Amino acid sequence: MKSIRALFVIGLLTGSLFAADYAFAPTRGGVEFTVNHRLLGAVNGRFDKFDGTIVIDAGAVKALNGSADVASINTDNVKRDEHLKNGDFFDEPKFPKISFVSKSASGDELTGDLTIRDITKPVTFKVKRDLESGKTGDIYSLTGQIKRSDFQIGDSITTNAQISDDVVVKLQIRPAI
Repeated sequence: MKSIRALFVIGLLTGSLFAADYAFAPTRGGVEFTVNHRLLGAVNGRFDKFDGTIVIDAGAVKALNGSADVASINTDNVKRDEHLKNGDFFDEPKFPKISFVSKSASGDELTGDLTIRDITKPVTFKVKRDLESGKTGDIYSLTGQIKRSDFQIGDSITTNAQISDDVVVKLQIRPAI
């Protein structure tokens, strides 16, 4: 009995007795973004190929590391997607991956380093746990905002006059259980 109590106390002190690492379930999630365009309004896009791991402890996200393939960008407009892959924006041949490595978690926030075009900047995501009734596993929604200019994406006078510098980034992550 004393050894069970000792294990319980150790678990409470370390906070990681029930923590678990999971791979993403890419078919049940997404890496999405929204940016405002002066002529088109809100333009939504996503990266269709992404992977990573998520650490969950007592139902809360404690860490997340992942990457998205720039070649998989999809705004439902092939011509625009090809333009976004070129040197004016993401420069996919030179910088094929976007990555995120978490550094800390506190309450409903997860902070880490986002790397686009070999430029790394801190970003904080608000985390929300969305329960799926009747199915195994939860979906975690992470929402944050970045500035295009911080990553030298579309950095020209014409682009800056047409496209907002603020980009909303949303991750929908379902652990593969």
